[in-house]
Amino acid sequence: MHIRRIYDLYLQLTLRALEILGVSAFGQYNIYHRHQHLLNLVRHRNTRTKDHELLPDGLPIPPPQLIFLVAGGYDKETFYSGGAQGAECIKGVLKKNGLDINKFESILDFGCGCGRILRHWKTLSGPKIFGSDYNPPLVKWCQKSLPFAEIKQNMPSAKLDYENDKFDFIYVISVFTHLSEKLQDFWIDELTRVLKPGGYLLITVHGTTRFHQLWPEARQEYESGQLVVIKPENSGTNLCATFHPEAYMREWLCQKLTIVDFVPGGAKDADQDVFLLQKPKKDNRKTARAEREK
Repeated sequence: MHIRRIYDLYLQLTLRALEILGVSAFGQYNIYHRHQHLLNLVRHRNTRTKDHELLPDGLPIPPPQLIFLVAGGYDKETFYSGGAQGAECIKGVLKKNGLDINKFESILDFGCGCGRILRHWKTLSGPKIFGSDYNPPLVKWCQKSLPFAEIKQNMPSAKLDYENDKFDFIYVISVFTHLSEKLQDFWIDELTRVLKPGGYLLITVHGTTRFHQLWPEARQEYESGQLVVIKPENSGTNLCATFHPEAYMREWLCQKLTIVDFVPGGAKDADQDVFLLQKPKKDNRKTARAEREK
């Protein structure tokens, strides 16, 4: 029997035993993800990246440990095809709303990791490509291996090293899905700061395609429009999982921006919802804050 089938059977039996013993759904959720991590480690035993090996785009393959950090697995083909699918999903949402990615002057991949999606912009003819991530090994690899883009390291909760109103388009794939509410509020403001008036911000979130993963109490919170954050003390890592109801996005997180489009499950590579936002051409953020403080 294949090792995956054996492991899946073992996991099912383990979760069933925990349910019988009265372990909470939250506890089962944590154990499930720990088991998935162990399974990936077992698979990694036979994973090797040859020196100077290239992917179909002619760019280098990140080391397996970096692939795992951004993709949750070690398979290089899955890493590449998932990134290609993610890039196509981004272009598809833009095209649906009358936008051509080649028409932008500057694009920022915030949370670029080791270039899972960013590498697929190598052939773009128009915009200049930028990337930002807080993980030094990921940034260092991108700087060395993706020379067509300008990559910088950002801090987890400090201003980006970019001037105001710099980018036409910023996309943020599976980043807000791992942030506490406090950090989300900080980053939505900071990304809006470096976005040009009239520019576009694309964010993916755990929403309609993921809320079934929640245990009943958390699902009830989600369905009432509340943000659900698992392990907020681990904000900024994959141990923190955040679930965003549409109502929360519209009424709170995105309230300073115009929602151009909402695409449930639109990020097919990440199985996440997509929000395409636009910064008002006249920045009314200070006025909005002043009105709320009255």
